[in-house]
Order: sequence, then C-alpha cells, then structure tokens
Amino acid sequence: MQFSLTGRHMEIDESLKDYVEKSLEKLNKYNPHIISAHVVLEGDKFRYTAEIVLTLKKQVMKVKEVTANIYASVDRAVKKLEKSLERFEEKIKLHRKV
Repeated sequence: MQFSLTGRHMEIDESLKDYVEKSLEKLNKYNPHIISAHVVLEGDKFRYTAEIVLTLKKQVMKVKEVTANIYASVDRAVKKLEKSLERFEEKIKLHRKV
C-alpha cells in the first residue's frame, strides 16, 4: 500500500507519522487490495482533523474526524474505515455467484 501524509497548519513529527502508518497497516486484514492511502492532518487551536482517503481496486473511501486530540482523530477515522471495509467485504461476499 502506498502511503502519503500531509500536515496543514501543523508540523508532523516522526512519532505521529509512525503512529498513522501502523494504524493504517491494520486495514490490510480487512481488504488486502488497498492501493493507496492519503492522510491529511490539520490542526487549529483547539481541534484536530484527520482525513483519510483510501483507494481500492474499484472504490474510493473517504473519512473525516474532528476531535481535541490528533491521535484520537486518527483512531476514530481508522475505526470508521474498518467498519466501512467490513461492510464492503460483506456486500461483495453476498453478491458473489457461487
């Protein structure tokens, strides 16, 4: 999976980059056909936004989360993507011809 990270109005240090990368690696167990992931982290005074765009073979998934902590924003966004990927995989399994 290709991975890109962008920071708006904030500096991204190595620990944050590693945290985001490890969090996204968890998504491979739900769908091993993830082509790329683009993460945009944005920081204001009291809120942090994490936006993740996943590109699959035939679909693009986009999630955005806003909280008071950047790590919590990343966690919530990844959790939303996990649920979306689970639903997507179930939908594919139901529609496959046997």
